[in-house]
Amino acid sequence: MFKLAGSLVSLLLVLPLCAQEPPLLPEDVPQGDDPLPMVDTITPVPAPEIPLGAALPGMESMPESLKIDNKGGTIEGDLESGIRFGGPVKVQGDNGLEIFADTALWDKKEEKVTLEGNVTIYQGNSLNRGEKAVYYYVTKKLDTTGLRASVDPMFLESGKFRTEYEEDGRQVLVGEDAGITTHDVEKPDFWLRAKETRVYPNDKVTFKNMRLYAGEVPIFWLPYLSQPLDSELGYHFEPGGKSSWGPYLLNYYGIMLGGERNAETGENKDAWLLTTFRFDILTRRGVGTGLDLQDKRLEDQGDEIKGLSLYYLKDADPTISRSGVTRESISNDRYGIKLQQRQLFDMPDDAEWRADVNLNFLSDRYYREDYEPELYQDDPYPDNTAGIFRRDQTSLLSLYGRFRINDFYRSDTRLPEIAFDQARRPLFGLPILHEGTTSVGVIGVEAADFKRSSVIDPLLSLPPGDPRANDLLDQLQGYERELALRIRALSPDDPRIEGLRAQLLDSDFTRFHTYQDFSLPMMLGGWLSVTPQAGVGHTRYWSADGPSSSIDRTLLHAGTEVSLKFSKDFGDFQDHGWGLNGLRHVLQPYANWSLLSADSAGEDDPRIDRLTFSTRPRPLSPSRYTAIDDLQSWNTLRLGTRNRLLTKRDGQTHEWLFLDTYMDGYLEDSELDRTFSNLYNDLRFRPLPWMSIDVETQLPVFGGGDDFSEFSGRLTLMPTENFEFSVGYRVLDDHPVLVDSNRIDLRTYTRLQENWGLGTRHVLETDDGVLESQQYMLHRDFGSWVGGVGITHRDNRLREELGVMFSLTLKDFPAASLPFSLDAE
Repeated sequence: MFKLAGSLVSLLLVLPLCAQEPPLLPEDVPQGDDPLPMVDTITPVPAPEIPLGAALPGMESMPESLKIDNKGGTIEGDLESGIRFGGPVKVQGDNGLEIFADTALWDKKEEKVTLEGNVTIYQGNSLNRGEKAVYYYVTKKLDTTGLRASVDPMFLESGKFRTEYEEDGRQVLVGEDAGITTHDVEKPDFWLRAKETRVYPNDKVTFKNMRLYAGEVPIFWLPYLSQPLDSELGYHFEPGGKSSWGPYLLNYYGIMLGGERNAETGENKDAWLLTTFRFDILTRRGVGTGLDLQDKRLEDQGDEIKGLSLYYLKDADPTISRSGVTRESISNDRYGIKLQQRQLFDMPDDAEWRADVNLNFLSDRYYREDYEPELYQDDPYPDNTAGIFRRDQTSLLSLYGRFRINDFYRSDTRLPEIAFDQARRPLFGLPILHEGTTSVGVIGVEAADFKRSSVIDPLLSLPPGDPRANDLLDQLQGYERELALRIRALSPDDPRIEGLRAQLLDSDFTRFHTYQDFSLPMMLGGWLSVTPQAGVGHTRYWSADGPSSSIDRTLLHAGTEVSLKFSKDFGDFQDHGWGLNGLRHVLQPYANWSLLSADSAGEDDPRIDRLTFSTRPRPLSPSRYTAIDDLQSWNTLRLGTRNRLLTKRDGQTHEWLFLDTYMDGYLEDSELDRTFSNLYNDLRFRPLPWMSIDVETQLPVFGGGDDFSEFSGRLTLMPTENFEFSVGYRVLDDHPVLVDSNRIDLRTYTRLQENWGLGTRHVLETDDGVLESQQYMLHRDFGSWVGGVGITHRDNRLREELGVMFSLTLKDFPAASLPFSLDAE
């Protein structure tokens, strides 16, 4: 419920074990054995339906803002002394308030209704119970004695409690000498008590003179605390330890800024700027500080919109390497500045206009590895882009740039590029479908500065046959290594060296590219689906490095996709053990022929948008090709069969099993001069809610094709209610470029007892026998709290890492959680 309280609970709970005397508190904090109040087990439920009856005597002068009905019960008194209604009584206000009680006394002079006996109050998501309540129907204030309240997920009891409404109509529950808990039992494990408690439903809770009780023992005091109910606000902390940081404590404090300030309450109305302050203590590295700003008005724009993030740490030892690879000397000033923002524009047309910015400025090439390991794993070299986009139902127009802000990794630039993409749609109302893309831009690429000076330039200056070249080549990977090998294989006076050298170091050119695709879906004879395709494109380069500064390439494409379906209904075939409620088999043989004619590109021609190594088959349509600079002539025929088994589940058709089996035959191969590809199988199996299987395989079946094999699969199974596991297995063997692998990934969760759980993860690379990762997570349910500890071990082959994390979470109150995340490295 409260992260600040939660953090101190974990530290102060040990005090009663170290000394018999209670902690010192201010004089006004209750001492001794004063019993804490009991709380009812209350779950908010809809108000019972009691219909309003006919008009009662004396009710003619009752205001419209008040309704009282006692279903024909007794009525005594008069308007001067008050009218008493015998129960059961239902009182309704014009603000959604409903009160039920044994008796009610209407005092017209005081403009109030006093209810007594089994009082139950419903309003919104709040439920209040007590023996007495007074409702002032003109000012709409509610005053109670001994009220017990529930505002999901909190339970509150106070000696004096009332409901107030601010100027904007917002409901506020105000308790005097109030106790709050989220533990839904007769004797809660913890209480938060204060002289004054103000509950703003779905917003926050404020306390004045707050005391925290563990059971009946006061363990902590604060003069004032304002705790938001949003999990992103308030105080968060994350303790732990790992090899590269040492013991650490990460601290976060989030508040909302912006909006209009309310002079009466001092709060900002319609606050929109989530502001998070960071203060991290890393014993081996130093103290880090940070600030994150996020516009919450853009919550529905996607997870990539993070706002502005600033972080700085004076690193005590920047040479510490997680991988064990020796580092060169870098500065102790480590920092990261990130801006990921989106601005929407309201334009007169029906299209969506927006401006996106994604900028990442880092102090050095090791920063993300050291301080953002969860990002480094998937995106070690962050992009830097900014652009304006217009999107409608059929097209996307973009004007954007890509910038080289960080000079320590290879990156390409767009300064700028304009692109217009059209989705597939009918052409002029005809049955012919059209899609296309057109772009023009100033494009470049540049190698990392440190690699240019320490590796590439020395390598290219060595004479042929120099043995020192091998050591330098080992420091290059992928495309850079391939280019360096090509250059080393040529004679010094070969004219192609200039173009290859430009591609390796820094290349830039202006490029215009367009490709337009047309297709005509047809159904012949009612059973044969035929879709012929044709396309034409052109690419032109200006100011290109190499033998020719201007290059033109024309693309012509033709193809046809043919498929047909067979189905067999097995009727009401039932097998509840395998989740079958009826069964239908759908068989779809298909063939896809694609012929592309492209002007030949020399090996020294510019290539920035190029192919990367992959184990998966290439797309057969040029419109799906993003490697524009690597488009080469091909003539490919893909043959395959799709199998689907369908059943009924929850009143809908459910795909029980899907299997796609296919392979390519090459009349002309654009990459490796193959005749056949591997035989591919893609399988999805979803028989039961607690079981799933995903498999991708490829095997060489004919000579003259791919000579490698791959198997990648994952099984997820929950065989009992107390045990769940997921096992993944991947084998890659004899790939011409990618490293062979034979890896097992096992994850389990076991419910040991009602209050104990254990989660594990192991990653084993059997190719060299290294257990790369081990993770163990132990959880303990303490009633209102959930505690946990996690240990992780990584073997990076050159160096091993160890991490320890702790968790303390208060149930039903997400803002009270202590984040529990295992080392994502």
